[in-house]
Amino acid sequence: MKFRKEIRFDAGVDDVYAMLVSAAFRERVAEEAGATSWEVQVTETPDGVRSLVESTAPTTGLPGFAKSVIGSQMSIRQEEVYRGQQGTLTVTLPGKPGSLNGEITLTEDGAATVQTVTAEVKVSIPLVGGRIEKLIGQVMGNLLKLQGRVGAAWLAGR
Repeated sequence: MKFRKEIRFDAGVDDVYAMLVSAAFRERVAEEAGATSWEVQVTETPDGVRSLVESTAPTTGLPGFAKSVIGSQMSIRQEEVYRGQQGTLTVTLPGKPGSLNGEITLTEDGAATVQTVTAEVKVSIPLVGGRIEKLIGQVMGNLLKLQGRVGAAWLAGR
């Protein structure tokens, strides 16, 4: 399933980039998302700046078919590697058959920056795979919206 989301930040590309590769920002997003536990690592590599967030959250509110596959807790591993204004995104549910792989682009738009995420969601489970792909897309879309709200406050100094 194809996935695309745009988030607009009222700040320049350099400020948005610095925020996105900040461990403190990633921790704030995990906390605001309702994660019960998280670990954040931000490291410089030869490929760019790597942000890795491993978190666990309850599956409260997810449909029954998803809970039967995922369980009562959902572990998420989100890895982003930025090379300036371009990046890659990989999201997996460790131990579960599903992933989201894509690209991130930061584009200046006047005094603002638009973060565009384009990805492919894949779940290889017969019968319910397509439904879970849509659910992963919705969860990721909601997480990016939350990241946008947290980012707006972060960039405003709150």
